[in-house]
Formats: sequence, structure tokens, C-alpha cells
Amino acid sequence: MKCFSFALLFIAVNALAAFSPDGAKEKPALIQDGAPAQAYIKRAIYEYLDKPPYLSIRAATPFFAKRVDGKDAWISLIEFYCGPSEQLKVHCLTVLVFDPLTGDHEFMTPEQLLEAAGKVLV
Repeated sequence: MKCFSFALLFIAVNALAAFSPDGAKEKPALIQDGAPAQAYIKRAIYEYLDKPPYLSIRAATPFFAKRVDGKDAWISLIEFYCGPSEQLKVHCLTVLVFDPLTGDHEFMTPEQLLEAAGKVLV
């Protein structure tokens, strides 16, 4: 069921990507597809969760351009497990929103992203 919901959300987020800003700038080196993006995602989640003893990234979409809350951003949908141990892990789903102007990021729930993207579909 979790994979099914992840797949549906992935399809919805990709559909929203069609509304990404025209002439989106080149993807910053920090979040380029492959190893740089994987390292950035893992480090961001690890620090955000205050260095959990167990963290396993199951899947992450490549970052893609999107207009969120009226600003150009790069987003990635991430499915992961975390907790005090592998036996006591919790399944999680989040969206990492990277601001290319400031180099900062924030986390949103998938629902928050859909709400923010729904405000300005450009």
C-alpha cells in the first residue's frame, strides 16, 4: 500500500512539474542527478532529524524545477525509514524543496507541496 501511495504521489508531483517556470535555470551542482543529489538528500534529512541512529533512504526522485509559493525551486520526493534501530524504524515520505537563490532548503509534506503548488501554477 505504501509503494502504491508513493507511486500515485510521484505521478501527481510529476504532473505538476509540467507547470514549472519557463526557462528554468540549470540545476545547481549541489543537487545534480546521481551522487551529488543523493549525498545532499541524505545529509539534509540526517541533520533535520537530529542525527537518527537509523536512517535508510529507500527512493528519491531527481530534483526537478517547480514554482512553489511564487518562487522558483527544485524539488525531490523522498521515501525513507528512520528510527532508533532497524527493528523500530518508521516509514516516512517527505519533499525536499531547494531554493537556488539562497542555497537553502526546507521540508514539506506531500500535501503541503500540492497546496503550495496549487496556489501558483506557472
